[in-house]
Amino acid sequence: MSMYLYDNRLKSFTSKKMKWPYKSSDGYKPTPETLSLAGFYFNPSKKSPDNVTCYLCHKSMDCWRPDDVPCEEHFTNSPDCVWAICQHIKKELDNNIPFNWDNEAQWPNSKNMCDIRFKTFKNWWPHDGKKGWAITSKKMAKAGFYFAPTYTSEDNVFCMYCGIELDCWEPDDDPV
Repeated sequence: MSMYLYDNRLKSFTSKKMKWPYKSSDGYKPTPETLSLAGFYFNPSKKSPDNVTCYLCHKSMDCWRPDDVPCEEHFTNSPDCVWAICQHIKKELDNNIPFNWDNEAQWPNSKNMCDIRFKTFKNWWPHDGKKGWAITSKKMAKAGFYFAPTYTSEDNVFCMYCGIELDCWEPDDDPV
């Protein structure tokens, strides 16, 4: 299964072999949905029945507590993961936490942030290398987007700064 797809990560929590051991009705914040959004897929073992692994940085985490917030835990435990960075900034902006303009490396158009967003595309962007397609993963990242595909949208991208989500790109589209 291609774990870069949110749907596959979510589906991993309902395997016939082992199921996610916690229920949100029991007060657990780490749900299959929040873990999948944080970039994790379910990767349990007998010794670690609640183990999850990030599809991009491959960081594994277990021993989840009821009050753990997956995006925050991912960023705290793997601060160099590009998916965790994107989700962390998105969450801060969603919660109206003011952007830290003192850190130039985090400015939306900084080389650092463009590189971070670009790395989410890895080799999965379906339009890279297509003849006649001007819309490349590099252009998407430079325009402020990170890659967040689903079953129904293989070219879905998200802007962590304004919250827009776009897909169904055409050959001559300009992401800016």
